[in-house]
Amino acid sequence: MKSSLKIVKFFEHYQHKLQLSFASAPIGLEREIMVSRQNIDSFEAVDYFNVIRTSSIVVVGYQESRYINKLTQPEQTKLLKTLFQGPVSALIISADNQLPEPMIRQCEQQNIPVFQSCLHDSELLDKTRHYLTPVLAEQVDEHGVYVEVYSLGLLLTGESGVGKSELALALVAKGHRLISDDITRFSRISPDVVNGECSNLLSGFMEVRGLGIVNIRAMFGANALKTNKALRLIVNMVSLTHENATQFDRLGNNIATRNVLGLEIPEITLPVAPGRNLAVLVEAAARNHLLNINGYNAAEDFMQRQSTAIAQDDHLLNDEWHEPKR
Repeated sequence: MKSSLKIVKFFEHYQHKLQLSFASAPIGLEREIMVSRQNIDSFEAVDYFNVIRTSSIVVVGYQESRYINKLTQPEQTKLLKTLFQGPVSALIISADNQLPEPMIRQCEQQNIPVFQSCLHDSELLDKTRHYLTPVLAEQVDEHGVYVEVYSLGLLLTGESGVGKSELALALVAKGHRLISDDITRFSRISPDVVNGECSNLLSGFMEVRGLGIVNIRAMFGANALKTNKALRLIVNMVSLTHENATQFDRLGNNIATRNVLGLEIPEITLPVAPGRNLAVLVEAAARNHLLNINGYNAAEDFMQRQSTAIAQDDHLLNDEWHEPKR
């Protein structure tokens, strides 16, 4: 599966951030920067001038410019022909470097734009990758309320009407932060990170049954909101009934996961019933998950303590059994 971004959008969005200007005629703006979504963590989107492993955006740095300018014009022409056999969408020349004029004309003939940047080699490459990675990453929309609790990105899921928004509102009132209500867009921005964010239209708003639409920023201030966060934990809210009362994990040693964009995210099933303080339970779940990340598991600790106590009792019984009678 391919993800793409048109050159015209790339130039509009990142012209100032990357300090770009046209070194060629403004052509080829409808071309697309394309990468395979499963390879978003590779150098497929942006890399230095390389005819063996060609990227969509080719950066011409100091070493590349020095090598190219030593070639004869026929050799330069042959080099570009080889480069154009790959998925090249645009060339960017870093600061204080240049391409020979015939090579720029050759790019124009192939409808490939050439940009000049005021940034130096490594800074240009790093910033371009940084800006393009989330844009070209694989994405999915998940239903639920996304909040930040104790620095963890936590997604509240469950059937409609189970109380996700009410729970999120209680968490915000306790000092935690809202990221998105109802729909959250997740992006696989690196091999081990799925990032969640809210659309600009819904940002800061929440729909609560009985209250309607509420403005979190106006009620709690800007600090009650966060624009995006890496997903670390899912809390699935399930109404507690007589039928499912025995189905929930009592020890917490069976950790379930949910696959989000190919990454396994830990998932907790939280029974919902009248009288349960769900906000405190979610805070406890977040703290417990932080402990798990740091290598501590309360269930394993308890079972180890229980095993030790049983072994000590058995040892005492054996001593009493073998002790000679007086």
